Amino acid sequence: MCDTTLNINLRVSKASMARNKNVGRRVALLAVLLGAAALFAAVSIINVTYWYVNTTAPPVIKYVGNDTNVMNGTFVRADWYYDPTTGLNITRIYVTGVPGDIVNITNALRVCNNYNVPVKIRISDVSLLQDYYPANIYIRYMAVRIVDPPGAADNKVEIRDEAAVDTTTDYVTLAPGQCAILGVDLVIDANAPYYRTLAAYQINIEKVPQS
Repeated sequence: MCDTTLNINLRVSKASMARNKNVGRRVALLAVLLGAAALFAAVSIINVTYWYVNTTAPPVIKYVGNDTNVMNGTFVRADWYYDPTTGLNITRIYVTGVPGDIVNITNALRVCNNYNVPVKIRISDVSLLQDYYPANIYIRYMAVRIVDPPGAADNKVEIRDEAAVDTTTDYVTLAPGQCAILGVDLVIDANAPYYRTLAAYQINIEKVPQS
């Protein structure tokens, strides 16, 4: 009788221990699953805002400079076109150098404040668009500079051996109705071919209206 009771108690104890182990495993697994779920859980609250895109006149207007009148625009001329790919209005400025000589164009482009508040401008983000003679270095030096108004410590961007080395000027401030004058300096290698386009650069004019 005692032996039977002992065996029953042992069997019950073993069964209880097995159940406790199973419960422990389930709790541990549940904790792992809850922890994993917490890693991926997020609360998102959306506040709706409406943004209306409007248009206004440009803060500055660009005009080809007075040097376009020299030799009927031989040394500088400009035109404008709409780029349907980007939707941008692009100003194209054509400057011409003389191989083997130094050319200074003092009035290549005028940038005029069209607003009734001051506007800060600078030349920025010079980058090569296309090199038409990649096997040769024909553009030895090119600078686009703010001739007027004075006041910018760094007033020009520079290209040396066809690579942009100074890509941004300091700002100058234009009063309402005032125009900035941009000039160009060019040194073209004496071996460059005549009557050819050598390279194209993107040179931006950044405008910041003031309050």
